Parts: sequence; C-alpha cells; structure tokens
Amino acid sequence: MAKLTEQDLKRNIKEQNYKNVYLLYGDEKMLVSMYAKKLQEKIAGKSPSDFSFHRFNEDSTIEQIVSAIDIIPFTDPYNYMAITDLSVDKLSESDLKIFYKALEDLPPTTVIVIAMTTYTPDKKKMNAFKKLIESVDKNGIVVEFSKKSQADLKKLLMGWAAKRGLTLQPENAAKIVEYTGTDLNTLKNEMDKLCAYVSEGEITSDAVEMLVTKNLATRVFDMTDAVTSGNWDKAYKCLDLLFYQREEPVMILSELSNTYTDMYRVRVAVESGMRAEDVAKDFDYKRREFRLKKAERASARLTTEDICSCLECLAQVNTEMNSGSSNKRLLLEQLIAKLMMTGKRVRK
Repeated sequence: MAKLTEQDLKRNIKEQNYKNVYLLYGDEKMLVSMYAKKLQEKIAGKSPSDFSFHRFNEDSTIEQIVSAIDIIPFTDPYNYMAITDLSVDKLSESDLKIFYKALEDLPPTTVIVIAMTTYTPDKKKMNAFKKLIESVDKNGIVVEFSKKSQADLKKLLMGWAAKRGLTLQPENAAKIVEYTGTDLNTLKNEMDKLCAYVSEGEITSDAVEMLVTKNLATRVFDMTDAVTSGNWDKAYKCLDLLFYQREEPVMILSELSNTYTDMYRVRVAVESGMRAEDVAKDFDYKRREFRLKKAERASARLTTEDICSCLECLAQVNTEMNSGSSNKRLLLEQLIAKLMMTGKRVRK
C-alpha cells in the first residue's frame, strides 16, 4: 500500500475502516499529534479503559510493546496501543526484527498507532526509519504530514475561522502567514487569539495588525522597508524595538542579510528577463514566496550597484560582529546609516 495523504486518512477514520497499524510522521508535528488524538478517540474512545488502552514512548522497551500486542480486549472492541516517538535509530537490530515480526502477525482486535510527535529521524541513520516505513506499509497505513503550501495555510486559517462562526478574507489570511511564518502551532495560537478578540463577524485587517505577533523576519523587513524608503525615524524606531524585545544582534543581522540577498536575487532574475516568482524554483523559497514579492518592491528603490554595496556592508559588519571585539548595537546602528546613505541618490 502506498503512503496515504491527509485526506485519505480522514476518509479512513470517517468510514471506520481501521487498520491494525498506523505510522504518522512528518514536518507538521501538530498534524501528527492531532490525527493521533483523532484515531485514539474514534477507536479507543475519549475515556479508554486501562485494560484495553496502552501507552508507550521512546523509553519503553520492545519487550514491553510486543507483550501488549496479544492482550484481549474483553470489554472493548479493540486493544489500542499508542506509541509515541519510537526511536528506531537507537534500537538494536535484534529488537527491530522482533518488532517487525510482531507487526506481520497482529491480532485482528489490536490497533497500533505510532505517532512521531517530536521525533525526527537521524539523517545518518535513515535506513532504520525507512525499514519502519516499509514494515508498517506492508501491514497498515503510513501517512507523512509534509509542510503545507502558503495556499493551503490560507485555506486552513479561513477554515479555522469558519468553525468559530467568523469570516477571514484570503488577503488577511495571507497576512497572518506572512507575519507569523508557517509553523502550524504558532498559526493556531494566533488564530485562537484573533477569534477570542473578534468573537463575531469578520476578522478584519485592523484586527490582524493589532493582535498578530510578527516574527523576527517580518519585523526586520519592516525596518528594511523604512531604510530603502529613506525613513530614518521609522528605521531606528524599528531597531530600538528589536533591542527592546531582546532580539540577538547576530539574528537581526542575519535576517537583514537574508532580506538584501532576496532583493539581489530578484533584481538579477528581473534583469535576466525572468520574474520574481521564478527565483523560488532555483532557491529554497517553498512556502515563503511572499518574501520575493516584498523584496521586489523594496529593491525597486535601489540600483543593482546599490544592492551589491549594501551586501558588502553587511558582510563587513558580520565579520566585525563575529570578532566579538565591538559593541554589537553600535555596529547595527552604524550599519543602518550606511544602508540608508547607499540608496539615497536613487530616492531623490
């Protein structure tokens, strides 16, 4: 059986076409946890019996897990086994063979759900995890929850709002993703905050601006936008706010460098007859395409020579900051002045 999608798993749960073993893993840890909980509630119930519900984690031994497989659920339809973060790359070959052998001959009344809620396979030991996938795939269902696209995240946010009886326009959903990033847990927290505040009607742009917490990349871009616009007052207010919020100078410089790198990539692409969107195909901008659109707007205020000069300034400050011999705040304050002066002739 091939890997199933999230929609396939939804259908499997809705139709109650339960399999003996499930493996849920992937980058979207929130979805892994959410569907593990759904399976547990549907199969074992919201208040499962101690006799037919067994929980295991990375500290459990294979012997403990395997010994629970043959337990007969006298009062319940299933013997449910929830295994969280099974660290297969830390288990011995003999233990893995025992476990995989047990999966091949599961009693019809036993359901095992392996949920990787925090565990990420060691890249140097991927073969161990691949064998787990193969073993579960032969005997049950494997679902990988990959990172969602920006379009999917917008739909998800709009869906969360609709479940609360609220409306969220696509442009405002996109703004929330842009401000907070693509982490689902963070997005869920921001939506809970918005829904609690709005309570009825529409989640407006004003509400998003007032309540949604901007991530570091967004706050640094606000500063960059002020710099390229020649707005000295706003640029230094943004920098002061970053220091007030105790952001590390090294991280501020890193995000600032990323922003100017975005601008350079977009400028070179446009000068080569390409579109800003085409840059995403050559560089890792998946789910972050909005960065390129913002970079294109900001770079329009600078010449290509200006952008290169700015990158040189950033590289120089990075060297000085890493030496540890200078006042990092002063370095950033001086850097902002240099960046603003670089593009001054274009803005006149």
